[in-house]
This record gives sequence, structure tokens and C-alpha cells, in this order.
Amino acid sequence: MSEVGRRFRAVLPAVGLLTLATAGVLGISTLLGFAPAPPVWRIVLTLVAAALLGVAATDQVRAALTDWRGATAAESGAHRRPRRGAPPAQRRPDLERTGEHADTGVFTGRTRRVPTTDDLWGGEGAVATAPPRVEDPPTAGPPPRPRPPRPSWVRLAVTVLSAVALAVLLWVPQVPVSGVVRAVAQFFSGYGAYALPVLPLLLAWPLPRLHREPWPWQLPLVPLVDRRLWTGEELRTLAVATLIFVRERVLTRSTGIVLAALGLLHLVRGNPDLLDGGTSRAGGIVGFLLAEPLRLVLASGGAIALLGGVLAGAAAVVAASVGRAWGTVTGYAVLAVALAVPLGAVGAGHWLGFEYYLRTENGRVVVVAGLSPDHRQAVHDTSLTVDGLSPSLVALFDKGLPVADNADGDRIAKALARPAESAAASFVGDQFELRAGECFDWIGGSSQLRYVAPCNGAHVGEVTFVGHLPFTVDPGKAAVEIASRAVCEQSYGDYLGVPFGQSFLPLEQPLLPAGLDGDGWQPRPVIACWLGSVGPWPLKGTKTVAALQQKVSWGAAGGCKIEVPDALRVTAEQPNARCVAPGPEQKLSVPGGGFAMDLEFAAIGKAAGGAKIGAGCFDGANLANGYSFEVAADGIIEIYKHVGDQHVKLGASAKPKNAGPPTTASTPLQVTCKPTVDGGVELTAFSTGSRKATAVDKNAPITALSPRLVLSNAATAGVVMTTMIFSATRV
Repeated sequence: MSEVGRRFRAVLPAVGLLTLATAGVLGISTLLGFAPAPPVWRIVLTLVAAALLGVAATDQVRAALTDWRGATAAESGAHRRPRRGAPPAQRRPDLERTGEHADTGVFTGRTRRVPTTDDLWGGEGAVATAPPRVEDPPTAGPPPRPRPPRPSWVRLAVTVLSAVALAVLLWVPQVPVSGVVRAVAQFFSGYGAYALPVLPLLLAWPLPRLHREPWPWQLPLVPLVDRRLWTGEELRTLAVATLIFVRERVLTRSTGIVLAALGLLHLVRGNPDLLDGGTSRAGGIVGFLLAEPLRLVLASGGAIALLGGVLAGAAAVVAASVGRAWGTVTGYAVLAVALAVPLGAVGAGHWLGFEYYLRTENGRVVVVAGLSPDHRQAVHDTSLTVDGLSPSLVALFDKGLPVADNADGDRIAKALARPAESAAASFVGDQFELRAGECFDWIGGSSQLRYVAPCNGAHVGEVTFVGHLPFTVDPGKAAVEIASRAVCEQSYGDYLGVPFGQSFLPLEQPLLPAGLDGDGWQPRPVIACWLGSVGPWPLKGTKTVAALQQKVSWGAAGGCKIEVPDALRVTAEQPNARCVAPGPEQKLSVPGGGFAMDLEFAAIGKAAGGAKIGAGCFDGANLANGYSFEVAADGIIEIYKHVGDQHVKLGASAKPKNAGPPTTASTPLQVTCKPTVDGGVELTAFSTGSRKATAVDKNAPITALSPRLVLSNAATAGVVMTTMIFSATRV
């Protein structure tokens, strides 16, 4: 047989084992959904990598195959007879290394087989004659099974004590330093840390190994001992020795099974990031360093297949060595355990042991299974969309709200989005009880005592919703506070008639049960939502979007000043100023929204005659755009359209009859701005003295509007607009 043929025959078992195992794991992982099938070129690259690893493990696999054949032959008690015409039996170095032959040669008749370098590739070698040995048995019997020597009592004691110590530190949380040790172990090996106590037991009874030169541990110390750098030859020696050591440990020992399992655990758990702590719940930093480079080159599917092939190859070699020493039944058992335990644990890790978070994704609310709030392993759709959810609820989901599982996420998401389904009869506080729709007053100070008060009289607030938070397990103080506000925002529109975000009226801080955090936690706690009073009347169903008493910033733009004592005072501090209140800090605009405003105002100041006062519908994002209804010094109501610096009069009323101008008397005004069915904006203003002004804007109308007060000063500074009544509702 040619040299090429001998070498091909030598590497064929190892290449076949690694390649077939890799291909099998690739097919199984794809069918089970561990990772999508990689492109064809990456599949080919994966199989080529497996074949190269098989070439590297040739000697070890050949030795394992010989071990298994020897174990089978020893148990059957039969031996092959030499074929007629076959050359004398050849001595195999790999058999000698595994312990099949205890002598220095193999005898057949009067010939002794002398090993040569060709034996590494299956060569025939040389044959030398020798006289027959006297001690040779006259008949061939079953070859004795080479039992490894029993380990010393010291080795057994050390391994057992190490296993017990690790078990106590990692499996018993009551030990004081258990948490620290477990955190360190999980940082390096992830969930593999829980199996660490078992690993020392594998060292109690060492397996036979191939003969090799010991690792040159002196070379790394050259710079310290000899005070010089390494030579090129020393670096090559160190690299080759290290590669040989790694090859044996990874491809043929239990170490390879452990490392491959950590890399697989990292891959099947969705490749968690090292920075967010997700690797501690996967394969740790070891799994990350092993799997990530393979994933980048071979994709997840290819990396899973290659590591699975390495695990299967190492398990087969270990099982063969065990079978040679303790029988094929034991070898099969070891093979089954070495494959089933790590692959079963890794497979379960693809579905189990994740945390669940309510998140938003592509405009939908989903439950994400992951190892951290930013990690995505699996996604479950709750059938809810982001449209219609309040800003706080969207922010809560964007941040990631922990839930128990997919079903719990469905329940919590729907309960937060539809709080009316979780309404409660009453909120019980410290010596008070409130129900939805009731108004209340309070004694302030340290007592915080609230009591029910009539809504048509003086009161502090009005309860808009009383209901349960959907949490059965404490999600933390921050999550409770945000969820409480989200529930209040979601129920805002059901009570007021205007969705939250389309009204200036702010929500007050929700009322929570006392001691809700810590030991005072109760499942599905009851909260109460409320609005601050804006007058001696109830707000339920009024669709109020603005009021003079609202607790909102009225701040105006530069050149204007806002004061809110008993009435609202808007002062134009500069000439030719146009003051709009609320000012640019309040950016609310309702696309397609219509409003009806009721106000009463008066103007004072030396130059009040040059001022125009009234109300308007403006785009909150840019107060330079919108419509205004302004009462001039002669009492005429004028309707303007404003687009940047352009101010166009759209209409005006007649002069008032028997009504004084705003410079001498207070002026009531009712205005309406609302969209029309044909895409325009209808503008209407009424006042005393039979004044009425109307206009319809169809020329690039402004449709994102919000209610405002307006003071246009056309003369000197110092004009003051005093507003006694102001309220706006949706139409």
C-alpha cells in the first residue's frame, strides 16, 4: 500500500467520527429549532473544520478503536486466526500505548515484530527473528484485560474532599460565602457551575493516555529565570507542545465534553452578551470565548454542530478507554451518560431557565424570554398594539416589565391596557375611604387625612378610578409607581371623556396603599387615581381640556410674563409682542381635534387701546402656527390665521351693540375651532352685543391644534390681560 493510502486509512476513522457526528448534530439542532440552518457554504466550512479536527485526533481515535476491539475480543474469548499467506502479526504502537501488550514485542512463532516510525500510519515495519520464549503458553487463551492500577488513597481523598467542598459552596445557599463563590463560578462557567462538584470525581480514576512528551512548563519561566526573551525555537517548541496538550484534552478527554457543553449552552441560549450578565446564566465567559468566534465564522447552526461533533468524539474516545478497562457494558453506559447528560442539559437550556419581560417590538406588546432585559431568546405576541397606550405604559414596556411567563405577561399587559376590567369598589386609606367619582378635601400636614366633599363645592380633588394593579408578585417599587401612573393614564379618558395626552389637566400622584413596598406587599394592590379640582363642579364626562385653575405651567415666551394669583394675568413686557398662554413649554397638540372655549377677560394699562385680546387654537409644537380670535379696542372680533410671520385675517364681526370694549369692561367670548368633513377648519366666535365672526379655512389648514389665550400688543409695553374665566372642551 502506498504512503498516501496508509495515511488515508489511518485518518479515516477519526475523520468519519467527527464529520458524521457534526452532520448529525447539525440536522438535529435544525429540526429542534435551536438555530436556523446556515447557508450551504457555511455548512461545507463546518464539515471541513470537523474533518480537520478528525485529522488532528487520528492517533487518539485509532487507539480508542483498538481499545474497543480488544475489549470485545477479551469478552468473547475468541481471536482471529491469521489469514493464510498473511504476514506475521505486526506490533502496533497504539496498542502498546493503551496497554494491550505489556511486553516489548509481539511473538508469532519464532519471529518478533520490531516497531518502526511507519507504524504511526499503519506501516508494516521490520521483522526480526528471535528464539521462542519458554514462558509462552502453548495454547492461546483470552487475553487478559489491562486493569488500570487502583489510585492511591491520597488521590481518592483529595478528589472526594474537593467534590464535597464544591458541593457545599455551590449547592447549599445557607453557607455564608456561598453567594460569592457561586457568582464567581457562574461568571466563568455559567450554569455549568452547578456541575462543578462532579468534575473532581472524574480525576479519581484516571484513564490511560497516549504517550507524549510532558508539557515544557520551564519555557514560560525563561524571562524570569534566565532574564532573556524566548528564542524562535523555544517559541515553536512551546506552541507545538501546547497544541498537542490542547488536542488531547479537548478531543479525547472529559475536558472536551465539559468545554463543548459550555459552548453549546452559550449558543442555544441565544448568544447572551458578556456585559449585561446574561453569560452567567448560559455558558459563562468560557462558553462565550469558545462559542462566539465559531458563531461569527460558522453561524449559530454551524457552531452548534461543530461543538456537538467534538463532544460526541470525546465521549466516544473516553467510552472506549473505559470499555477496554472495565468491559464493553460499562463502556456503553459511559458513552450514554457522556452524551445524554450534557446534550440533554443543553437541549433543556434552549427552552428553560429564562426570565420573561413585557416589551414593545415593532409597534406591538410582546413577552420576551431572555437572560436579561436586553436579551431576546423567544418572543410571544400578546395581541396588543402600542397605539392607544398611554406614554407611561409604553415607557414601562420599553424598559422591560418582569413577568412570570407568557401567560402572566398576557394577563398583566391586558390588565394594564384595560384597567376598567380590574376596577375595585373603594380605596381604603388611613382612616378614610374613597370611591370613583367622589370628590374629596383633606387636612394636610402630617396626617394626610382625606374626607369626602361635595363636587359642587370647594374640594381638592376628584377620584377618577379605583382598581387593582395586576401584580401577584412584588415587581419592585419603581415598577409599581410607573404601573400605577400608567393605569391612571389609561383610565383617564374613560372618566374625563378625553384621552390622556389630549388635555392640559394633569394627573395627580396616584394614591397607593400604605407600606406597599417591603413586608407590606399584597397581591393585586388597590390604587386610586385622581384629578385636581378646577372649580366647584365635577369633571366626569365633561371633556375638559383646559381650565383657568389647572395645575400646569402657563409660562409664556420671551417678552411676556404670566402670573396666576386669583386670576390669570398675562403681561406684554415689550411692544409688538404676541403672548400665548400656555406658552411653548406646553407642547400639546391634538391632530384633527376640535375645541370650544369659554372665557372672560379685560385689559388694563396705558396702551391697552392698542392691544387685541382673546383666544386661539395653535399648534403646540410651533406656536407661530394656528388661528386666533382677537377682540380689538373697538370691540370687533377678528379671526386670524398665523403661519410663521404671516398673519392673514379670515373674518370679522360687526361692531358691538350696547357692549363696551375690553379696554373699559370685561368681555365674555365663546369660540370654536373644529375640522370639517372636507378637510378644512371651521372657526366661529360669539360675544355680547350680537357679535359673531365665522370663517372656514380650506387653504392648507392647520389641523394639529390646542386651546390658548392670546394677547397681541401693537403699541407700547405694559399691557396686562386679566382673565377671570377660561375653560376649553373637546367638540
